[in-house]
Amino acid sequence: MKKLTLTLLTGVLALNLAACGSTSGNQPGNGGKPSQGASGSDTRTYFINPKSIGPAYWAAAEKGAKKAAADLKVEVLFNAPTEADSSKQINMIQDMLTRKVSGIGVSPNDAKAVGPVFKKAKGQGVNIVTWDSDAPDTDRQYYVAPATDQEVGELLAKTIGEEIGGKGQVAFMVAGLGSQNQIAKSNAAKAYFAANYPDIEVVTTVASDDDQQKAYANAQNLLQTYPDLRGIIGFAGGEPPAAAEVVEQAVKAGTLEKNQVAITGIAVPSVVKNYIKNGTIKTDIIWDPGKLAYVTVYILDQLAQGKEIKDGMEIPTVGTVKVDGQNVFIGTLQVTNENVDSFDF
Repeated sequence: MKKLTLTLLTGVLALNLAACGSTSGNQPGNGGKPSQGASGSDTRTYFINPKSIGPAYWAAAEKGAKKAAADLKVEVLFNAPTEADSSKQINMIQDMLTRKVSGIGVSPNDAKAVGPVFKKAKGQGVNIVTWDSDAPDTDRQYYVAPATDQEVGELLAKTIGEEIGGKGQVAFMVAGLGSQNQIAKSNAAKAYFAANYPDIEVVTTVASDDDQQKAYANAQNLLQTYPDLRGIIGFAGGEPPAAAEVVEQAVKAGTLEKNQVAITGIAVPSVVKNYIKNGTIKTDIIWDPGKLAYVTVYILDQLAQGKEIKDGMEIPTVGTVKVDGQNVFIGTLQVTNENVDSFDF
């Protein structure tokens, strides 16, 4: 990768903004009884486990989790593997169960693989809340997300469909093929195209495994393999900036015309700000990852105290949230050239 590209993309690594699962779920694993923190201490301790450590999206989430810790006077341990690795993630969760934390918030890399460790947590009376990506067919108690995966996927499809005039080839870029949120969003986008834009063809789906250099290479391969490509949807935070950088370089090299390939997706505003200002990305779909993590800690703390999770509940610094079954929604944001400067993450 060129030095320029490495500089632009360092620390951006794929986010997987991506959102909700089914409304099915289970009641709090501790039976609604208040729980203590690690090793029975008086301080409630929560392990907040993103998909990986390093990407800008997860860095913003960590700030929100730490703010919740300060506001609620609890302890938060925020950690994950340096790469999106399901087995390493599960090992970390196992370790935290041994430490007897009060609750665990997980963004699963593999929705099915976490099932056994979630069951173990329930057996030990440890509440599990998923966030950013769900594992709906497990023993998790709640899922914290911006909106349903269907809503986000449809919004992304609608956005790219309008930009390319309702016809042409579109490619999907995802962070992981096993992530529930990535699967659900991309399936919703395909269904939206079929119903509303039958002349749009989804030619392929490529995965970066939350690796920014791989996302960049994927975008290069897409342009080479599909010369008639008209659009790219990035379903995770690292995909849109990688695609935008590759497209801008191709335009500068004269191998693409400006606006020949439209890009939309999910990305932290600060990461795609220049691409939005240049017009390479016209609309970015996002939510505040800090608030997502804040709500996750808040919900875990409510469960640890045996309190009820209610629709319309007011969460400090976040606002009113929607509770639908075992899903907690904080809402989405659209980032454009008109408002990109107003975001501080």
